[in-house]
Amino acid sequence: MRFIVLFSTIALPVFFSCKNSDKLPIVQASIQQVKEKYAPDTRVAFFNLAAEQQGSNIAIKGMTIASAAKQELFQSIKNQGVEALDSVEVLPSPSLKGKLFGVVNVSVCNIRSNPKHAAELATQALLGTPLKVWKQEGSFFLIQTPDDYFGWLDNGGFQRMDSTQFFHYLQSERAVCTTDYVFAFEKPMENAPVVSDLLAGNILQTLGQEGGFTKIGFPDGRIGFVKSSQLMPLGEWLASRQPDAGHILSSAREMMGRPYLWGGTSGKGMDCSGFTKTVFFLNGLQLPRDASQQVQVGDAVESDTTLKNLLPGDLLFFGKKAEGNKKERITHVAIYMGNGKIIHAANKVETGSLHRGDPDFQEGRLHTFVRAKRMLGANMESGVVPLRSLPYYGQGQFPD
Repeated sequence: MRFIVLFSTIALPVFFSCKNSDKLPIVQASIQQVKEKYAPDTRVAFFNLAAEQQGSNIAIKGMTIASAAKQELFQSIKNQGVEALDSVEVLPSPSLKGKLFGVVNVSVCNIRSNPKHAAELATQALLGTPLKVWKQEGSFFLIQTPDDYFGWLDNGGFQRMDSTQFFHYLQSERAVCTTDYVFAFEKPMENAPVVSDLLAGNILQTLGQEGGFTKIGFPDGRIGFVKSSQLMPLGEWLASRQPDAGHILSSAREMMGRPYLWGGTSGKGMDCSGFTKTVFFLNGLQLPRDASQQVQVGDAVESDTTLKNLLPGDLLFFGKKAEGNKKERITHVAIYMGNGKIIHAANKVETGSLHRGDPDFQEGRLHTFVRAKRMLGANMESGVVPLRSLPYYGQGQFPD
């Protein structure tokens, strides 16, 4: 797991006698240096540290997951002749009382950018996804997903666990839902009351067979029955994944017409990178969450608007190329289908063409094409990770 830094505000009634009123800029510069070192991407590394003047003293307020980051910051300002009030809390929060893990408990949960339902939808996670828990604010918890993404999840979206419960869950018999949008029933019959909806990629505990149904368990202890033909044992599912162009494009086409949803990464709705992430996940590969992160992984493909070097299954990235002092800016991603065609989540999941003269030619996309990356066949060192190599799914162990 990546080294993460998180900060928030806590006040401590401690004061120093020395006057630091002219040294606030030194502290602020040190905070920025620590941020750049430990938290260059705040989507996978929270950093919300602040320094403020309190009379003749300076206070540093916030939270950090890494004690080393806190130590480095305070040592840095001390070396510059500055003392500061220490109002920094090291996470995970003691108030969690050892329940530092969790598992998504609904078909798809909504993970938000701040601890409130009205906050921006940052991402989603599917039923059975393991989580790490860092802090609680009201009914929301700061969580981290297997791809290192941070966000706030309400207590109805997942089941909190201590380490014993969590590792027991990871080592239990589990199965993957292979059919998109089906149901778990209270009894092994289709006309029974519904326990929950299920999506392709959902992971559930299996507890036995009854007729043509599999008895399944949810993280919160609920029991249901799913048609056995709609499930595959987790190990078998992982071994059966074939991340090649044919399977990637087949999965992508099955999502045609799905609604666009900012922050969505599920069959119920998805944004552009949520679409690519979901398609590759269903074929056994984990990609980073956002387009600007996905462009950093995989193998580079020499490409221009002729598209001559591209292969089906490549990811195409759009936005603005680096120019002068302006950095590259990636705002969209699509999957290349071949012959100039792309499939992507725009207003909905749809296809289009980058070849002039085609009836579905998209001038705006061709004009903003930046570069392409090849995820298929890339090794783990490139950042494209086979699910079967992740401990969350196969090894029964969550890394530190």
